[in-house]
Amino acid sequence: MFFPVIILALASLSYAQNELVETSTELVSKDLPPETENEISEVTCRKIYSYTKGTKLFKNFTYEETKAFVNEISSWDDPIRLSELFPYYHAGYDYEKKPVWILEVGKFNFRRIIEQGEENVLIGHKYMLQMIINMMKSTVAKDSPGDEIRDGMIILDMQDFNLSQVTFLPFWAEFVKIAGKMGDLIIQVVGRVILINANFATKTAADIARPLVGRLFERVEVYGNGVEQWRSRLLKLFPPEVLPPWYGGSQNFTPVSIHG
Repeated sequence: MFFPVIILALASLSYAQNELVETSTELVSKDLPPETENEISEVTCRKIYSYTKGTKLFKNFTYEETKAFVNEISSWDDPIRLSELFPYYHAGYDYEKKPVWILEVGKFNFRRIIEQGEENVLIGHKYMLQMIINMMKSTVAKDSPGDEIRDGMIILDMQDFNLSQVTFLPFWAEFVKIAGKMGDLIIQVVGRVILINANFATKTAADIARPLVGRLFERVEVYGNGVEQWRSRLLKLFPPEVLPPWYGGSQNFTPVSIHG
């Protein structure tokens, strides 16, 4: 039943890839104020620059221009309050000192944002870029001489994700655009993805996305719906204090930061 959907989705992705033009100026601009109220440290900015230099979005940016952008986007508040609809949090650090981030992706309605028009879609892209920058910033705290942390661990909770998003072809067109704009940033900062509560809709989406994200999908572990499917794996990978109690972690769980 869903084979035609996958074929149509792949066709739309191919079309989107062919139509994709240079759009970095929609997200990043060199016309930024040199300072903001809360300046990001020089060490953190140089670490972020080590990720961004040479990437598609930042290929023509000097260090000073990148620093200005990092400060701007770190203090940016999205005007449509995506942070309330799609919160994410830095839960702590794993046994290898890598940052652990938790994203409750399944609860977010990407389709609704797309249906609201191009302006909101671009805000969504910027919100995602801000998320990536936050993940880069979180690697700095555990760096030490001779032991630099370059990537992190992501828990994607897909509970409540539904087929109405998977079968919405503009969703996949936007997926391709984001992969084209930010894929070379994402591949650097994402070490492993633990995808939990994967229902039928999630597995269908994974089948479509697999050939498009390439090496990144090799870092993804997929676990089914229900705590018994993935709790033991989470507890093996992460200290209990970096997991909320509903994931089998500590009752005293306190995230490092909450974005949303």
